[in-house]
Amino acid sequence: MLALTPLADVAPAGDLRRRAMLNFQRLQDPAFRFEAMVVASTAKEAPGDWIGRAMLGLSLLGQVLRCEPPYLEEILARLPSALNARGYIGELHAPGTVDENQVGGHNGLLRGLCEYYLWKREERVLAMIRGIVSRLMVPTRPLYAAYPDHKLAKLADGKPIGLTVRNEGVWIGLSTDIGTVFFTLDGLTQAYGIDPSPELRALIETMIARYAELDVRRIGAQTHSTLSTLRGILRWWEQVDPRPELLALVRERYALYRSCAETEHFANYNWFDRPEWTEACAVVDSFLLSVELWRVTGEASYLATAHRVYFNALSYAQRPNGGYGCDLCLGAGGQVDLSPHPKIFEAPWCCSMRGAEGLARAAQANLAREVTTRTVWMLFYFEGDTTVRLPEGEMVLRCQSDYPLAGRVEWTVVRSTLTRPLTWKCFVPPGVRAHAMTLTLRDAALPLEPSAGFVGATVSPETGDRLVLTFPLSVAVGQPGNPTLLPGMHRFSLGPLLLGLEKTPEDTQRHSLAADDTFLPLGRGRFRCVRTGAVLVPFNDLTYRSEREARTHRTQVLFPD
Repeated sequence: MLALTPLADVAPAGDLRRRAMLNFQRLQDPAFRFEAMVVASTAKEAPGDWIGRAMLGLSLLGQVLRCEPPYLEEILARLPSALNARGYIGELHAPGTVDENQVGGHNGLLRGLCEYYLWKREERVLAMIRGIVSRLMVPTRPLYAAYPDHKLAKLADGKPIGLTVRNEGVWIGLSTDIGTVFFTLDGLTQAYGIDPSPELRALIETMIARYAELDVRRIGAQTHSTLSTLRGILRWWEQVDPRPELLALVRERYALYRSCAETEHFANYNWFDRPEWTEACAVVDSFLLSVELWRVTGEASYLATAHRVYFNALSYAQRPNGGYGCDLCLGAGGQVDLSPHPKIFEAPWCCSMRGAEGLARAAQANLAREVTTRTVWMLFYFEGDTTVRLPEGEMVLRCQSDYPLAGRVEWTVVRSTLTRPLTWKCFVPPGVRAHAMTLTLRDAALPLEPSAGFVGATVSPETGDRLVLTFPLSVAVGQPGNPTLLPGMHRFSLGPLLLGLEKTPEDTQRHSLAADDTFLPLGRGRFRCVRTGAVLVPFNDLTYRSEREARTHRTQVLFPD
């Protein structure tokens, strides 16, 4: 079976490690200490969410960075003091009633506890998982038949994100994060993998069946809740219930999201048909979901999407302090410039913590392996070390990479005890032709066989060997993702990277670059237009700027003919 590398076997370097360290340091600031988070996590709107997301981010980054998070043990030790008499956070509601934001908020808490448990295997954490599942989650099962989806479309109109709206009936509170109760499937399916029970299985099956009935676009569903829900359903399909209709549901709804709720830089509208801002939480979900869909289907288009989401949307959303925030919806309403949202520059209550999962999973997804066919799959070309384990031995690879700014990747075999050949497969990045790729071992070119978005060769690497992959990258022009909304517009790219024209905050002009313009390379992904002198640059890194510069950053990404 094809599997991503375990967290314990990856050690990122280069830009990915730098970003992970920035985020790791941000999650040690006062806003993410127990005293502050317990106040936020007992709030009525989403109890459990803040403290759970912090535990999730710290647990994952602690593993890939090989560093014990300074405050995580204190959080776990003091968490029981924040739980109510039933073992979860927030109000005790009457039996037979449910508050959507309370249940949805505990998705973050479940995910944080699950990831910590998978790392440390502590019984006290398993006890808290069981308490949340048995006393908060399982009792809601009979109530999903009455989930009032007919009311949901009206809730979010003009209202803030995450607001609880009081309601009559068994659903006493509904969320303006439309559909947020269902993204609890992400935490519940992970909890089932740790501690299965008939009661939890029945709940998950009930929730999936009810969710399948919803018209997510008609109700104006939040895209973060949608994508997290789909991740939970995909996990359930792979690990428990392999019915074709479940995989079809995930594929269809992810395609719907991409067709009508994705920005031109591969981020999200926060709600379907409501492009007010992006949300890095949903961007992380889109990245993770596209990687997993490639892994289970083998369709390279999903991996190409993952490259574009990571190197554009997710990278741009990280702020100079290491946290993550929200941006304007590029392309919506004719918006040709990309910039951070002026009022949600950082979202420490959700995105800054969820970004940690995106970074940790990116490190994990750098390489996949298939033991039965002795195949290793090079997926992203991030720098760092990866241990590849096979039945007869292991191999430690060190990757140095110029990608995505240039097409050169080098692997050094730090150590190998393998005695049999491997199939070595390299992903063909967006904008690259398979026949233009070369792979050398000991400075000798290997014959490459293209297949399903990869090029492959048979190799027998030994300790000290170097494998070098090269491929040409140049400026390409293409239509917007949704050309019907942006007639007469085009965008420029370098491999997966979108390129843009940086502007001053005062410059509101729409600059023109022709689709047939010629560009001269200046290095580091920068190109000068021969006709106009305008310089196209990657816009995906605000972390090198001051906060003031980042807040006022503006780049034109879409250009008229």
